[in-house]
Amino acid sequence: MRLIHAAVISLILLTTNYALAADPSPAPAQATGYEDATKHHDRATPVWVLPKATAPSNMDWTTPDMPKSHAANQFYGPMICAGCHRDIFNQWKGSMMAAAWKDPVFRAVYFKYVKDAKTENEKAEVAMCSRCHTPVGYVADNMGRYAPGTELSDPEAAGVQCEVCHTVAKSAGIANGAWLLDPGNAAENVPGTKYGPRKDSVSGFHKTQYGELHTRSDFCGMCHDVNHAHNYMAIENTYSEWRNSPYNTGDPNTTTFCQDCHMRQTPENPATGSTEKLDIPGTAAVGGKKREHVWQHNFVGGNLAVTALLGAHPHAKMAEDRLKHAAKVEYTGGGKAAAGEIFHLPVKVTNNGAGHYLPTGLTFVREMWLDVTVKDAAGNEIYRSGELDGQGNLKPGAVIYRSVLGKEGKEMKPTLFLPEATQVIEDHRIRPQGYVMEDFSFVIPADAKPPLKYHVEMRYRSAPQFVVNDLLGKGAPVLPIFDMGEAEGVIEIVPAAAKK
Repeated sequence: MRLIHAAVISLILLTTNYALAADPSPAPAQATGYEDATKHHDRATPVWVLPKATAPSNMDWTTPDMPKSHAANQFYGPMICAGCHRDIFNQWKGSMMAAAWKDPVFRAVYFKYVKDAKTENEKAEVAMCSRCHTPVGYVADNMGRYAPGTELSDPEAAGVQCEVCHTVAKSAGIANGAWLLDPGNAAENVPGTKYGPRKDSVSGFHKTQYGELHTRSDFCGMCHDVNHAHNYMAIENTYSEWRNSPYNTGDPNTTTFCQDCHMRQTPENPATGSTEKLDIPGTAAVGGKKREHVWQHNFVGGNLAVTALLGAHPHAKMAEDRLKHAAKVEYTGGGKAAAGEIFHLPVKVTNNGAGHYLPTGLTFVREMWLDVTVKDAAGNEIYRSGELDGQGNLKPGAVIYRSVLGKEGKEMKPTLFLPEATQVIEDHRIRPQGYVMEDFSFVIPADAKPPLKYHVEMRYRSAPQFVVNDLLGKGAPVLPIFDMGEAEGVIEIVPAAAKK
């Protein structure tokens, strides 16, 4: 079997020049002002570490890889891995991991930040973005990552690819890309050791080694907690949200790790906290050992907009399935109302499917909101909240689940320019397995035709439309809005004395 694997890889190496990391990178572009932007990044990662008694055996308390720690041509491109791991490669190539660097929305935001950042601290934060969006470009210190017209080499441009995750030998802790990579030397066709969750993996091409880190959420936490590079303010807390949730019991045998949801989803099963998380039998490599479960590399989250934009429609559909099984919307009020009086329409929203807050990630640009409509029997609109205006933006007064970042100062001025943010001035989101109660109040007109019909919809999109328009300019796509859950029913109108 090892000979088969070796022969497959050798054939690929001889017949393709697409994915070889040994191909030289394009000449790095100069990005004036960013030459020293990473000089203090060793202070910003890791943000924190686990106690040794509970940490994975391959978590070290040290400084993770910094710029110039590795050369880009030490890493293979993902097409090499596809020679043996074809199914896994096909899953990964449509994922947001593969799109980490090519995502057009990210690139528009990132290069705007590169241009607009003025102070040393702002540039330090901008430079940190590339650490998790092009890890190979970061450790190789390719200055082209600051220049929008520069093509990175394949291992750099492939984002979070095979040779990133499976060369993680150790973790330095949690947040801001706290990884220590151990690549081989692709330039000399020395593949080195690949690390993963199996203790019995065998390959005829590369060495294999079990990494406890790969079996736990602490692996994901190296990038999916993000703190500001200079003031250490929390920007993304996805890992910490999970760590403090009921899904983390403290016992590996009963804990639901990130991988248990995000690496079990298939087109047939969303694998959320509110659904079954099934094993997927098969093989991880051509001619490999048959397994009761093969970890899926679709890495589906809630980003159906970019996956659809990039043509990864199966992944976009799986993102819809995931969102559909993330929350529950319920009306908890009574069935009677009195004309001419104030009516309270209470709504309960439960996060019954996500192992982190809803929403999560860059929540200062996410939009998850309640769209509430009440009409009488004649179709007259009695109440509306959460409506879009003619430009596709939310009208004021909607109940939105998000965070709001602020500039420095007691004035608490909101900002969407992440590099200048120093504080969180608002955070209204839903905890894992938690719920929130919302109340919508309005006066029922005396001439309303009974009965009243209410419809409450939880809606989601990756960013406000005005942000996308500003970033991408004329011809910007209209971001899709997905309906996550609904509640609807009838309220009887009765005389005031009979309401009770």
